[in-house]
Amino acid sequence: MEIFKTCSFRRSASPAAAYNQPKSKKSSASRCGEKRLLKESKMKDQILMKLVNSRLASPENVFRWEANIIGPANCPFENGDFAVSIHIPTSYPFKPPKVTFITKIFHPNVNKKGEISIDILGSQWSPSLRIDLVLLSICSVLSNPVEPFVPGNPAVMLYQQDRNAYEKIARMWTLEFANA
Repeated sequence: MEIFKTCSFRRSASPAAAYNQPKSKKSSASRCGEKRLLKESKMKDQILMKLVNSRLASPENVFRWEANIIGPANCPFENGDFAVSIHIPTSYPFKPPKVTFITKIFHPNVNKKGEISIDILGSQWSPSLRIDLVLLSICSVLSNPVEPFVPGNPAVMLYQQDRNAYEKIARMWTLEFANA
């Protein structure tokens, strides 16, 4: 019985006082996303490591990553070193990251700002996807562009009407901007 005398429960003076307590700046979803991102940043897949080098942009911010994607073989981007920026929302994994090419690239799925248009970064996003799988998908899209293409992108028209001309320009840009 002595144990019960040492335990005490504190109550606020009023129920309203509980609402006036300082709240954590991070929601539980944000903390959950942060834990998952830390775990993901430490995962190293042997196949992926040949194509992508990803890392936290800063150890203080798990919602901002950087990566370098090596252009896949047998496509105009072969051996190119493409820098990308990855901005991850605090609602991750329930909302997709925003991936942007920093390195200039001539591709039907990438607009002039470097923003990538692929379905898994939009309507087909699933919380089961991880950052490494997104980057692997982007590698795949480099060799095999997929619809929906970026409206008004000159690479789209060339890709659809004159594949050889598209590949020639894409290769020139890769050599000029991606150190291939």
